[in-house]
Amino acid sequence: MKRMALLLLCVLLIASCFAGCGKKEEPVDLVVWTAYAEGTPSYEVAVQKIEEFEESRGVNLEVMHYGSDLATVLYTALDSGERIDVFPLGSTIQLASQFDHTMDLTSYVESSDIKDRSYPIHLELIKAESENNDEYHAIPTLSSFGAFWYNKEAFEKVGITETPVTIDEFEAVCDKLVAAGYHPIALDSAYAGSTFGIFCGRLVGEEAIADMVFNGGFSENERFVDLCQRIIDWKAKGYFDPAAPAEFPASQNKIGLTGDVVMVSCGLWVSGEIEEMTGAQIEWGSFPYPIDPDFEDGTTGASVSSTCNCINVNCENPDLAWEYMYYMATGEVNKAITDADVYLVDDRTQEPLPRFAEAQDILAGITENINYAGHLHDNADIKTSINDVVIQLYSGAYATGEEAAAAFDALVQ
Repeated sequence: MKRMALLLLCVLLIASCFAGCGKKEEPVDLVVWTAYAEGTPSYEVAVQKIEEFEESRGVNLEVMHYGSDLATVLYTALDSGERIDVFPLGSTIQLASQFDHTMDLTSYVESSDIKDRSYPIHLELIKAESENNDEYHAIPTLSSFGAFWYNKEAFEKVGITETPVTIDEFEAVCDKLVAAGYHPIALDSAYAGSTFGIFCGRLVGEEAIADMVFNGGFSENERFVDLCQRIIDWKAKGYFDPAAPAEFPASQNKIGLTGDVVMVSCGLWVSGEIEEMTGAQIEWGSFPYPIDPDFEDGTTGASVSSTCNCINVNCENPDLAWEYMYYMATGEVNKAITDADVYLVDDRTQEPLPRFAEAQDILAGITENINYAGHLHDNADIKTSINDVVIQLYSGAYATGEEAAAAFDALVQ
């Protein structure tokens, strides 16, 4: 009996040793948070690429995917000191508020080829958020900017071979499309204010708009009155979808649903958005907002945004963290992830999706980031009212530019 008990005890000890070995966890080399949302194409690709990184480097990453919930938990977690080695930000603008949590990556950037791969405007925006405007506390991962996005097939059918640069060329394109039976411009109320604001920045000047939304003077500004009159004339000429400004996304979806509407003013995401909602396959092109070449005060840049990845200033393994970030932000890895969600790869050495061929050239040449609405929304007290007047302007509620300008002035007390 004693021998049996001793044998049983030995068996139990051996079993417990094996059980303990089974439960042993590998040390975590990096804790990574992402904004990938489960079930999305980019999530599936990102998970695969992260696993390949772990296997090829022989490291163990603890990865948390938060999707759209990231912003609600990230800042609190950083402030509390929770271990997060690598984390994303939805925009380079957020770097300013999280500066104390982000490591200075300048030495890594300078010793790599990131500058040759990323769009210069993105790196400049990252530097601009540092205390002395000369440090890199993140690297860009995904690109977007505001422009006109158009159906190439419609342009080709009416013989438009070059995209417009000036406001006169833009009107000539619209006239040609109208003559062929198209409605040139889609417009939903969700984007009416920002679209009009960009035209304000181009044709009136951002400084003038920034002043008038607080101090009035719209009626005294001839260029603003002329812009309002131009919108009224465009409405009368049939430049807009007849239902515009419609409730989002009714107007822009007509580009895919009917083919009668050709262009839309929006961010880069809009092409994928329209195709997802309508099921249409469209050959997309893009061009910057038109300018007045004779107006020196008009903006010529674009409203640019970029997501980015950062290393926590408390990270104990920054070399590995940088290697992971570089791997995810460059080459075929970044291309595969951004292509999956129909975005423009931030690595200029990679071939973009065909729809973004023109967009890549445009973004590579942007040297100035401008306000997303030409400063038309700067006065928070009247932002909603400003948008209401803009919608009325696009709806044809005003007979003249002077009448429309007076409506804007009436909002400023």
